[in-house]
Amino acid sequence: MEFPLLGTEPLAVEFANTWYDDGAVDYLATPELVRGWFQAYGDAHDAGVHRVPTRDAGRVRELRGHVHRLLAAVADGRHPGPDPIAAVNDCAALAYSSVRLTWPSGGRPSASTDSATSGTTRLLAALASEAIELAAGDDRIGRCEGPGCRMLFVRTHGRRRFCHASCSQRGRQARYYRKTH
Repeated sequence: MEFPLLGTEPLAVEFANTWYDDGAVDYLATPELVRGWFQAYGDAHDAGVHRVPTRDAGRVRELRGHVHRLLAAVADGRHPGPDPIAAVNDCAALAYSSVRLTWPSGGRPSASTDSATSGTTRLLAALASEAIELAAGDDRIGRCEGPGCRMLFVRTHGRRRFCHASCSQRGRQARYYRKTH
């Protein structure tokens, strides 16, 4: 299956886009699709592949729905309601981590992050944390204005209106067609 990966967006945005057109198409409908999407994301972003066990596919889809509602609300300039906010906050809180200081004798001190969470819990907590940072940050989440497209993206400049060059091209073609017909 071909997944809707833009290849330019943060993981949380790409993840939200797997619930396309507000749930009309679910690219994570089965555990196999969940595994396939994370493999495709890893390949597209040259990142490590997150292995999601079959038993955790439901947790992944549940968080994805909340992340999508949260980021779509930001893009649409509206409040998402309390449920997505609470769910994303609760999931992010599962990422127990602390900073650990090491200082060898005669060496320089260094800090490293020590995390007690692992596997799917760590992955979902990272996704939730990134969604929170995007929702509350200075980056503006946008919704594609391309004909028939509803993908979310991070506006890299104020005039960006499309998620991908192909949507921009379809938009130009649609404007040309309206002008000439």
